[in-house]
Amino acid sequence: MSRVAEPRLFFAAVPGPAWVDDIRALLARIGLDKRLGDALVALANLHQSFSGCIFLPTDEDCAALLQVGEAVSAHSCTLHFNRIEGRADAPGHFHWTMRARGVPKAFTALLKEVQARLVQAGFGHIATGVTPHMTLSYRAPEPLDKIVLDPPIPWTIDELCLVIGGGHPYRYDIIGRWPLLPEIDPPATQSGLF
Repeated sequence: MSRVAEPRLFFAAVPGPAWVDDIRALLARIGLDKRLGDALVALANLHQSFSGCIFLPTDEDCAALLQVGEAVSAHSCTLHFNRIEGRADAPGHFHWTMRARGVPKAFTALLKEVQARLVQAGFGHIATGVTPHMTLSYRAPEPLDKIVLDPPIPWTIDELCLVIGGGHPYRYDIIGRWPLLPEIDPPATQSGLF
């Protein structure tokens, strides 16, 4: 019998459906969907975390975190996912992730802003070691040698979300969303040739 995961609340960025469909197609093209099988996360749950979790959140927690989200002021940033890795978190426990090249200054600033606002609101749920990545599997059946994504896959984080996860099947519902300020240092684009 499957265990129902307890609800958890946290701040994250969530990609749109078109971007998720592109990732689904990529994973199928390189065969990772078949290698992972049911160990592949539900792709609708892809996200970039910006805080630790509050398990079994109360109505008061929700209300306070909605105020935290409203207070956050930070700029958008673009991540460039350039590889997929599958390392062991513990013996026999493999975690497959898409990883981004570098850490944009705006990503770091957004993370620090969320953390500072959480501390000001009295929450101690600060995520440490947050890096630009998206988890594809928390329980992959085997390790994975690095797969290079060329060209890298860009994703612009332009809104912060407060999400609650739970249920069976497990899913994330967005209960608050706030647009971020325009990107200060947008990714370079190649102008057309004359």
